[in-house]
Amino acid sequence: MIKMIAIDLDGTLLTTDKKISQENIEALHYAHSQGVKIVICTGRPYLAMAQFVEEIGLNTDDDYVIVFNGAQVRRASDGEILLTSKLSLEDMEKWYQELTILDLPLNPIDDDWVYEPTSYPEGYASFYAANSPAPSKVVDFSDFESDQQFNKLVITVEEAHLAQQMPKIDSALMAAYSTSLSHPWQLEVMAEGTNKGNAILGFADKMGISLDEIVAIGDQENDRSMLELPLHSVAMGNAIPAMKELAEYITDTNDNSGVAKAIYHYVK
Repeated sequence: MIKMIAIDLDGTLLTTDKKISQENIEALHYAHSQGVKIVICTGRPYLAMAQFVEEIGLNTDDDYVIVFNGAQVRRASDGEILLTSKLSLEDMEKWYQELTILDLPLNPIDDDWVYEPTSYPEGYASFYAANSPAPSKVVDFSDFESDQQFNKLVITVEEAHLAQQMPKIDSALMAAYSTSLSHPWQLEVMAEGTNKGNAILGFADKMGISLDEIVAIGDQENDRSMLELPLHSVAMGNAIPAMKELAEYITDTNDNSGVAKAIYHYVK
């Protein structure tokens, strides 16, 4: 019996134009009516989830979201944090120093803000803040208090430049953190061991749900950690080939309500 469905947002639940189809909404409510927990799993900040939680209409005390690529598990209705992992100011400074050398822009993100530096590498400004529904502000990174913490760091830049510079990032630095290429133009950095898969494991343990009672649906590399778990893994029809190879079931695309079809496949 399925007790939980973990669903990626962009490229999975959302269409290409960032909408949720009526068919998907109806399927989510159907699963909910059958006692299935719906857990949206996204790299987005919690503040960027309010619109979708309201649109879906699953905002009871028994609905949850995994945000920041697994750095936080929160109750959807009031934002109460169940699980969290953090990066320190020292972590951010290590990455900022390395990325500045490589002409890669950095945006640290905490519970309240997407931070932009006073200047980006010339010719390589980040476009993350401009496209995020979460609020942003410009700060001098040297002005952060010593106890400042972040949920994740984001490097968002033109795809070809990121692909060229990523192999140059210090390998020891990469190995000391959890990193995820959430889009070809976006690298995300979290605390070691932080990913969607581990967030699902922690949440399921708290809820007393076994892995064979969970369906996970995704499309991109940052969904690997959950699709690799011994659960019911679903890849979208538009998923990258590597995710389709991991999947137990391949559903339709995000523009053809693939999430709804996966829900009915497993819940009905």
